[in-house]
Amino acid sequence: MSLLRPKLPRLAFVAMSLILMGALVAAPSVSGAKGAVKQFTATITPDTATGGVADTWTEQVKNCGTPIEDPCTAASTIAIGQVRITVPAEFRSEPDFSVTASASDGNNWTASYNSGVIVAQAVTGNDKLNSGEFVDIAIQAIPECIAGSKVFTTTAVGGLPNGPNNQTFLLISPSQPSVTIAGCQLASGGSATDPETGQTETIEGNFTGHVNVIFGGDTGPDCSSDADFGALGNQWEAYHLPTQVTITPADDFHAGSQDKISTSEFPLVTPPGGDSSWYLICFAVPQAGHSAFETRGGGTAISQTIGGIPHFVGILASCVDAPTPCVSEQFLTTGPGTNPSLWDPTQDRVHIAIRMDPGDPYKR
Repeated sequence: MSLLRPKLPRLAFVAMSLILMGALVAAPSVSGAKGAVKQFTATITPDTATGGVADTWTEQVKNCGTPIEDPCTAASTIAIGQVRITVPAEFRSEPDFSVTASASDGNNWTASYNSGVIVAQAVTGNDKLNSGEFVDIAIQAIPECIAGSKVFTTTAVGGLPNGPNNQTFLLISPSQPSVTIAGCQLASGGSATDPETGQTETIEGNFTGHVNVIFGGDTGPDCSSDADFGALGNQWEAYHLPTQVTITPADDFHAGSQDKISTSEFPLVTPPGGDSSWYLICFAVPQAGHSAFETRGGGTAISQTIGGIPHFVGILASCVDAPTPCVSEQFLTTGPGTNPSLWDPTQDRVHIAIRMDPGDPYKR
């Protein structure tokens, strides 16, 4: 005779197991945490520079806060403890480079520079940038004479350098901060190169102080073919400097007694049938303080308004045929420069020297 075993305990165990399994499945959806918001902005002022001239640029890094302002899309929920800025090579003017940091709301921050990187940080955890707070990082340097937009790549993290720093913030600005080097200040004997075309401009003379040299520009003299320039205008349209050059006096400029010479050198790139002697210079000077100069072909400079200012404009004649301003040299080199040890026979360059009156730095 066999005994029937009660089944209730087994059923109870199965029921408890099911309840436990249900709890295990449901737990993640109940305990999931919302991710932290980590947004910051970075801007730099001024956003222009002149090569060879010392200046100070201030980059402001702000932790997005309330009220939410463009370009922020939300207020950060954690603080910023550290900012890193990779300085463009053209601004790493050691030993002239220096950096300081000043934070809002009484937060104490420091800044240091090493091997092209700025590290700005909160002194203690209590000095971190909470939502809506910012730090101004002042950068003093002498940028090089290399034109173009230079990017200050910036990152921000929540931790301090001696602690966890894996809380990376998202730069919410439209782009990384940048400064455009628009030109150079050159003393006598100085030169500058346009990185896009390889055109080099060298200024010589016995003047003291500096002249401003700017490559490019949207407005300039026009010597194209029309009733004023005719066939020479056609030639100038096909054969001219790769980059427009504007030379003006700097604040410390003082004229000497010798003519100034502005020399352009650039790679030889010509339409079929041309050579270095075909290149023409369209020159402009402000009418204030100047007289209309003699032009190629026996003419006289005409009146043209450039940037709202009346100028005398014309195609320069050779110095053999006309007084300054005039073209004193024009030939093909295997340059760059006058040092034969640097010449490369595969790199033909056009050399054009323009002579200007003593004290007159203008050229376009």
